[in-house]
Amino acid sequence: MLQTVPESALSYSAGQRVEIGAALSSVARLWRRMGPDFDASYSAIEPSLLAVLFTAQERVAEGALAYVPKVLAEVDGDVPDPLYSSAGSRFVGVAGDGLPVASLAYGSVIQAKRSVASGLDVASALAQGGRHLTLSAGTMLSDTGRSAEKVSGGARRVKTWTRMLNPPSCGRCVILAGKTFRQQEAFNRHPGCDCRNVPSNEDTGDDATTDPKAYLDGLSADEQDRVLGSKANGQAFRDGADMNQLINAYRKAGAVRPGQVHGVGIKYTREGTTRRGHAYWQMSQAQYVKEQGVFRDGSKYFRVKSPRLMPESIYQIAKDQADAKRLLKLYGWVV
Repeated sequence: MLQTVPESALSYSAGQRVEIGAALSSVARLWRRMGPDFDASYSAIEPSLLAVLFTAQERVAEGALAYVPKVLAEVDGDVPDPLYSSAGSRFVGVAGDGLPVASLAYGSVIQAKRSVASGLDVASALAQGGRHLTLSAGTMLSDTGRSAEKVSGGARRVKTWTRMLNPPSCGRCVILAGKTFRQQEAFNRHPGCDCRNVPSNEDTGDDATTDPKAYLDGLSADEQDRVLGSKANGQAFRDGADMNQLINAYRKAGAVRPGQVHGVGIKYTREGTTRRGHAYWQMSQAQYVKEQGVFRDGSKYFRVKSPRLMPESIYQIAKDQADAKRLLKLYGWVV
């Protein structure tokens, strides 16, 4: 059964979004004061800009430090005394990559200058610089919160962090739901990800897990299509395809490509077609794949030469539903 995110985690997430959103709105307002003399106008707004970012960092960090004991009380029913104390002010002034926040903010000016050098007019260049600033600031503030979470978790000897969905969620997040990490580890996020790291001092963390398949099974067909990337992928899932295979087909930029086989347009992917991939072993059972053989892709890996058809193309060429299910298995979508 799909578990729900603890109430304290939802409240914390909502509060952090408000804090970060307010800071980014202030940052955007200040950036709009920029003029054609980039350095001079930035010097005028820099003190106020850094004050906004530093204040937001401290508030986000304070919220994260308070979050961990609250969610531990809800998940475990017990909150260990901290080994050490911390304060939000200790997280101010440094970005997630260890560089000064001032340098991160000035990067927006550099971006604007590069845009002018590439031929954009001043207004367009400033618009690009502003987007760079808000994106960088948002990422920096999220990193500040996660850093404070880890510090607070370390103080209370947190054993595991479990990744939980905050629906609605995308496919990349769904297949990682319930993954458990140790204290020193963190999960990767994509822009806009609102999954939560829920700490636990229990060995199993069973009260803070979630089931990706249960989540997908509980969605409507239209929502399944959205999460999995297309109507064909959604239908493939309902026909027995493995959600991990479907979602991982898109994990690299350009992984899904158009092509032609005997003059027929297709979509295919190379994901899973190395000798260690599930699709390789499924496809190698087909006679035409055996005839084409394998090739080295420029690295140490060997791949089948035949394209791995995407479900969209499989449904286009299948004679009937039974044939579609046969092809889904042949191309490694059904595990």
